[in-house]
Amino acid sequence: MVENNIIHLKNEHLSIGVAPSCGGALCYFKYISEGEDLNVLRPALPTAFDKKDANGMSLFPLVPYSNRIRKGKFVYWGIMRKVPKNKSGMSDPIHGDGWVSVWEVAEQKDNSVTLKLVHNKENGGFPFSYESYLTYALDGKTLKITLNVKNIATLPMPCGLGIHPFFVKSADATVEFKAKTVWAHELDAVVNGPYKLPEKWSFSPAKKLENAEFDTCFGGFDGEAAVSYPKTGLSIRMKAEPDFGHIVLFAPRNKSFFALEPVTNANDAFNLATASVIGTGIKSLGPGEVLEETVELSVDKLSA
Repeated sequence: MVENNIIHLKNEHLSIGVAPSCGGALCYFKYISEGEDLNVLRPALPTAFDKKDANGMSLFPLVPYSNRIRKGKFVYWGIMRKVPKNKSGMSDPIHGDGWVSVWEVAEQKDNSVTLKLVHNKENGGFPFSYESYLTYALDGKTLKITLNVKNIATLPMPCGLGIHPFFVKSADATVEFKAKTVWAHELDAVVNGPYKLPEKWSFSPAKKLENAEFDTCFGGFDGEAAVSYPKTGLSIRMKAEPDFGHIVLFAPRNKSFFALEPVTNANDAFNLATASVIGTGIKSLGPGEVLEETVELSVDKLSA
């Protein structure tokens, strides 16, 4: 169903609202349990639609890279590439073009929708031309999100992918994931390579965020994470494909949300790769090549 430019999809367990004109974002994601709709992700803020602000939605795609490009430039194949800022208040370009673009509907079925974005470098933004498809599909209690990027130019291009879901930061919420390193902690001095995960930042086993503050990219992520809410009994399990070797935890202090983002590339990966840092996660696509990745968000009630 399409209503107010929002595509509504629903099965017996889940319901989502897709906003193609607002960065291809989700504006809600709910779990249906005993006749009650429980928010899996933070619902869209009232101002998000008027402002076309994907940052105020429930989830948005990260394409063709995750996180920031420091100082808006990087070197690729010996050529300096410049990337303009794309978000007011941010000192660097961040999260790519997808979340600040209007997507078109390529295909819609009962339980899925596929969106399409064509980016021409001549129109600004990322300095390479590409095509991207984004599919949201409901499968039982699982939302499958498949995102790809295709190089439609005649020269190679660097890229990465990810998703940016916003969770509700309630007092009882717990977060769980395994990591080995920290690539960037944006609240401290920037580092030019990964360092060993401090024990205080380990989320294995699960722990509460409480009022801790994070804007942190972790490495050595195994693709599995979980967010649980004991009070409502809601459990969300994340499963990402192997190329998602990093995960970003963004948890501002004194805010009612946090983001847990599976991503293929580390923060500022283009510049780190240029500096010969190993393991940044940057992919290089030849003409016509495609990078495609899937993340699954499975929802259920916690065992009694």
